[in-house]
Amino acid sequence: MSSIVRQPVYHPVSVVFLDDSPDFLYALRGLFPGAGTDRYFTSAREALAFVASHEVRQSARNPAAGAAWSEFEKKGGNALGEDVMTDAARFGDIAALVVDYEMPEMTGVDFLAAAKDVACTRILLTATADESHAVEAFNAGLIDFYVKKSDPAMTRKLRGAIEDAKRKFCARRGHIGVHGVGAIYANRRIADVLHEVALRERIVEYYWRPEQNAVLTFDAEGNAGVFLAWDGNDWAAQCDVVTDEGGPEALREEMAARRVMPVYWPNEAYRPGMSRVEFATPQPVPGLDDTYTSWTRIGDPGLAPGLITFAAWRAEQGAPGEGARLA
Repeated sequence: MSSIVRQPVYHPVSVVFLDDSPDFLYALRGLFPGAGTDRYFTSAREALAFVASHEVRQSARNPAAGAAWSEFEKKGGNALGEDVMTDAARFGDIAALVVDYEMPEMTGVDFLAAAKDVACTRILLTATADESHAVEAFNAGLIDFYVKKSDPAMTRKLRGAIEDAKRKFCARRGHIGVHGVGAIYANRRIADVLHEVALRERIVEYYWRPEQNAVLTFDAEGNAGVFLAWDGNDWAAQCDVVTDEGGPEALREEMAARRVMPVYWPNEAYRPGMSRVEFATPQPVPGLDDTYTSWTRIGDPGLAPGLITFAAWRAEQGAPGEGARLA
């Protein structure tokens, strides 16, 4: 089997909050305004019914197994797996369950045990007296994380756990790059740079695109950008294409000196007669030899029919607000 690399993807998803105290849920709404996709319940049975409706959709996915891999081997290409941008329902997927332990209908542990078939992160909120039950549930694999409501750092810890849950959930939906294509994007240092760019530029979603070997980004209003990461091999290949296609020698020289990083979107590399090319200043990645990144705003990304952004989805839903940012 060819080497495979999971490629970056992030988009707004849902978090289900369950607590029998309306006041506490109201406080959580203020702490985690989210993207307007989160759900809040005071009834465990209502919450369980909602979560159960996601069981089939959110069962474990393995895009590299069985028929999917066989079909890929027949057709070829740079990536394996579904294109998550075609799935408008992705914004309602449950990335995390945040559940209070002490409730009248059932305990939080009982609730999470009943919801075990939904692939997501499980977070239990406890009082000090409930901590032993949380430890037992963690050791039994029923929860992934627990936070004491009395902890002065509760908000910070819960926010971190939720954000980790979202990133982990989205990562499972990413394309799988094959034959080494786009391998640099899977590097932890590159992922950290991309996350920093997303925070700085108020990006709410991003997707590696196999045709361009680049990451396409969008803010809450649907404005697009392109994130590039090239190592030494990528630079050499890009320079060779400029030469082979009869491109400007001055461009090749600037690229060879790492002074410019062309953004050829919607192409992957230089093509003769290109009407417009954006030029970014490459930023070196500390700890990675001859590896650089850039992020550039672009105009219309020219999305193919059937690909939907969060901004477009919210417009269809008639939802107000600016959406969520990475936290």
